[in-house]
Amino acid sequence: MRLFAGEQIMPTPPHIRLGFAVRIVGRPGLGAGGPAHLSLALVRLGDVLGYLEHIGVQFYRIRPDLITPQTLDQLEECSLQLDLLAARLAHTGIRLTSHMDHGVALGCTDMAQATASLAAIEATAALLERLDAHRPAGSIEGTLVVHVGASPTDPAGLDRFATRFMMLSARARARLAVEHESAGFSLGQLLILHQHCGVPVVFDMLHWELFNPEAIPLSLALGLALATWPVAIRPEVHLSSPRSEAHLVPAQAHQPGRVLPPRPGQHADFIEAAALQRLLVAARVLPAFDLMLEAKAGDLALLRLRHDMAARWL
Repeated sequence: MRLFAGEQIMPTPPHIRLGFAVRIVGRPGLGAGGPAHLSLALVRLGDVLGYLEHIGVQFYRIRPDLITPQTLDQLEECSLQLDLLAARLAHTGIRLTSHMDHGVALGCTDMAQATASLAAIEATAALLERLDAHRPAGSIEGTLVVHVGASPTDPAGLDRFATRFMMLSARARARLAVEHESAGFSLGQLLILHQHCGVPVVFDMLHWELFNPEAIPLSLALGLALATWPVAIRPEVHLSSPRSEAHLVPAQAHQPGRVLPPRPGQHADFIEAAALQRLLVAARVLPAFDLMLEAKAGDLALLRLRHDMAARWL
């Protein structure tokens, strides 16, 4: 079976779509730019799709500010663009997902922030639905990921999340998933949250390595997270390597340069092939999933990892 789209045949791992998040380092300026009218943002997205097709990547995380509650009314203005992009996505098999900013917090105590979070999720879900319009009936590719958005010392945060999750439209609930954290709510806690409200859980290998108070083995942890996803939606899994090098802060006016150590859980520029290999070994008898690489080098990290893994399997 093929390990990655566009790669040589590998002996055992399942086919997965390997993806990267937002940043395109290999083509400076491609997809760049802050919030804009949706029509311009979609033009930029079309350029990104062309690059993804060129390098054989079928999984990509869009900018979280591609659409906002304030620009939601622009969906209808951009109907033709959205229809063309949806047809292109269905033809190429490229999956687009989103990871909302940490400010999107369904578990927070602040009602104004919670209301804004609900609106942001609804807007992104509406966009992803339009981009899935040419998929087979009932097919969902575009999912969006959030964190609980509450302090782990506040157990009521999970209850608030569950309550607000149920306040979302059916469209938004069908596309929303929650991710466990390296210094917050654990995988075990989110598995209980899933039992309470049905939200799928994104497995993050680095977060599991850094914070696994339930001592769940890797294969079991991955399998439990995958089992929270509906049969019709392929689960999303995250992989990153911890940053180990120091960070230089250049000198500024009246302040000398500084060398800062890496923060716990900070993502590295690239992904260690050994980490992917451990994950694939753990996944041998588990359902298929798509793998999002969370590396600062973006597309270059993905291309390097594909090369490294191909060399390992030769």
